[in-house]
Amino acid sequence: MAWMNTLYQTYEANAHMAGKRVEGAPLSLVAHMTANAQIEILINQDGVFCGAHSVEKENAKTIIPVTEASASRSSGDAPHALCDTLSYVAGDFGQYLSDKKLAGKTDKKFEKYITALQSWAESPFSHPKVRAVYAYAAQKQTTRDLILSKVLETANGKLSDKKVSGSAYEKALVRFRVVDSEPDAVWQDESLFHCYTQYYVNSQSGEKDICYLTGKTDTISVNHPKGIVAANYGAKLISSNDKDNFTFRGRFSTSEQACTVSYEATQKVHSALTWLAARQGVTAGTQDKRTYICWNPNGKKVVDLEDPFGLEDDDEPRAYTEEEYKKRLMKTLNGYRGELDNNDEIVVIGLDAATTGRLSITYYNELKGTDFYDRLTDWGKTCCWYFTKFSLEKKPYAAVLTPLTKQIVLCAFGTEQGNFLEISDKVMKEQYQRILYCMLDRQPLPRDVVHAVAQRASMPQAYSYGNRERILSTACALIAKYYNDKGVNVKMALDHEDTDRSYLFGRLLAVLEKTERSAFTVGETRETNAIRLQSAYVNHPMSTWRILEDKLNPYFQRINPGSRKYYKDLISEITEKIVVSNADMLNRPLEERYLIGYYLQRAELNASRSKDENKKEDQ
Repeated sequence: MAWMNTLYQTYEANAHMAGKRVEGAPLSLVAHMTANAQIEILINQDGVFCGAHSVEKENAKTIIPVTEASASRSSGDAPHALCDTLSYVAGDFGQYLSDKKLAGKTDKKFEKYITALQSWAESPFSHPKVRAVYAYAAQKQTTRDLILSKVLETANGKLSDKKVSGSAYEKALVRFRVVDSEPDAVWQDESLFHCYTQYYVNSQSGEKDICYLTGKTDTISVNHPKGIVAANYGAKLISSNDKDNFTFRGRFSTSEQACTVSYEATQKVHSALTWLAARQGVTAGTQDKRTYICWNPNGKKVVDLEDPFGLEDDDEPRAYTEEEYKKRLMKTLNGYRGELDNNDEIVVIGLDAATTGRLSITYYNELKGTDFYDRLTDWGKTCCWYFTKFSLEKKPYAAVLTPLTKQIVLCAFGTEQGNFLEISDKVMKEQYQRILYCMLDRQPLPRDVVHAVAQRASMPQAYSYGNRERILSTACALIAKYYNDKGVNVKMALDHEDTDRSYLFGRLLAVLEKTERSAFTVGETRETNAIRLQSAYVNHPMSTWRILEDKLNPYFQRINPGSRKYYKDLISEITEKIVVSNADMLNRPLEERYLIGYYLQRAELNASRSKDENKKEDQ
């Protein structure tokens, strides 16, 4: 019940925002939910039709009053209280259907809808807008009005198979405006919301019991809300109304023995979660999605899990050094930390639908705000490397960054499709959570993830240049993180004193590549032998080095004597250290650290070339 208690507290702390008009999804009141409307009908206070039009998708979010049964309906004919689909609100909808059986069902839906609406309109908790909608709906001419307004189309006197705003006519949600009132939209009138909440709470006649969440005796909910995550709209977190002993599988005699939650409590819990998912949910996957939400129960600002380190906020891109980046990281996260009090918490939850009807919690963590930001800071400082970025003038430069979680998964497990790295939703969801778990729970980086990204970085010919460099930098960041957590200090500057065999062979590969490339003519873009044989070099470094050395001889003849001597001396310096320190295991496969040596040696050689070119320009 911890997650429910946290969400209940979140709703209570933000109750002042319930029903308010805000950008994005609003926080719903008790007995209300947010749905997407496709049709908008305009009437006056006497229920006279004034016009209608379809609703554009960006303006479709609508707060609607609901009952316990209608909010969770997947089948059946429980009507919503005011705004509902056309098959409920249009008394003449069946007259325009060619299927007589379906027409009979819609007539029954309308009867239930209009009876429930009349009950509210004639109650002590009525509202002028409710009476106006009832007066209009009771005329049974909604479909006719929509056809005349050209919102719906007919063929031979019957409704066509076309859609309105992406929905079939039968399932199109209708909302109302009462034009001579303020506000005119029923979904923006807070007084109407409060009237319905009072009406519905006072009209409940369900069984009362102790609510496990609040500890109070109240009307117990048997149908819990759905629609929490837009991508899995029909899936529920709580479902225990299966009488065939499937849901609770013999552990209990009745569902009430498993858990009892009051109607008001479950409404607040689900409203808060739906609101949070719409406002700050981060998804992993493109079609089959898993949603992660990070929030403070008191409504204070927290980091965006999509980019927790603020890496995409640079108005003017610039090259951060390692020290500058860590200072910037501290400043960014300390800014969020300053929003919180000492006892404030940060909560992270992961939601995924195993089936179309069941939503599960795949991850849940409650952390003190200070601990949360300490862990993010630790991850950001230890998992970072140089990445190629571009200035406003499209000039490349190297900046120290922490790779985003999705980028780590794509680089470690993705394949190149066109110019992009692609991955299945199943792999993305599972691996994203593993990385998130390491980040927020301070767990060691999985060995298989480091190995996977290092393998891909060792196959440069499988990727375009941009993806190749991105994978290499991501691999170096993860390798540095992995070894630093094991107590091996991995520096972000070339260490000429490091005698690790893999590190030295990585340096050697960079020199071999650079030597050959320096002999290329202007405009020559073919791959070097070092790049083409890199996979073999990783598995058999000594024997592959000899092959590369033989292939290098013609290129030595093409470069000037000064450069030739420089590269030969550098090769000799590195090979002497390799032979002296590791004579017994020269041809064994390299460890991932070779990529660190390769990257840093290559960067130093490229930097030396840039300095030489700048000197020539100055002369």
